[in-house]
Amino acid sequence: MNLLRPSLLFLACIAPCLHAAPLDPSLIGCWRAAKIVLYAQDGSKMEDTSRRCALQFKEDQLESACLTARGMARVTYQYRIVRPNFYETTMAASTFKTDLIGATREYEYHVDGDRLVTVTKPPASATGSPAAAVRVTSESARTPCP
Repeated sequence: MNLLRPSLLFLACIAPCLHAAPLDPSLIGCWRAAKIVLYAQDGSKMEDTSRRCALQFKEDQLESACLTARGMARVTYQYRIVRPNFYETTMAASTFKTDLIGATREYEYHVDGDRLVTVTKPPASATGSPAAAVRVTSESARTPCP
C-alpha cells in the first residue's frame, strides 16, 4: 500500500500533461491572409482579397490584426491543438469586439509549406439573419514577423 500511494500521486500530477495535444510547429510564425471567404446562410458569399489581415501564432497564443475603416483591430486568442489539423481558440482580448471575450471556436487547418488554409463555422447569429456567415475559409501566406 505504501508504494501505491506515491504512484497514484505521480499519475495524478502528470495526467494533465498526457492529455495535452502537442504543439504544431508548422503553425508558429506570421501569416498574411490572401483570401477570406464568408459563406452566408442564404447561399451568398463575400470574398476579401485585400490582404489587410495578419496572424501571428506563438506557442499558445494567436494574435490577429486587421486594418479596418476605423483603424487597426487587434484580437488576442489563447489556442491549443485539439487533434491533428484542428485547433481551438478562446478570445482573450479585443480592441473592437469585447462582448466576444471568452468565446471559443474550433478551426480546421492545413499547412502546406508557406500556405495556411483554415475553415471554421462561426456560432449561430443571434439575429438569425440569412446573411450571417455560416462558414468562413481563409488562405494565408507565411510572412516574416515584425
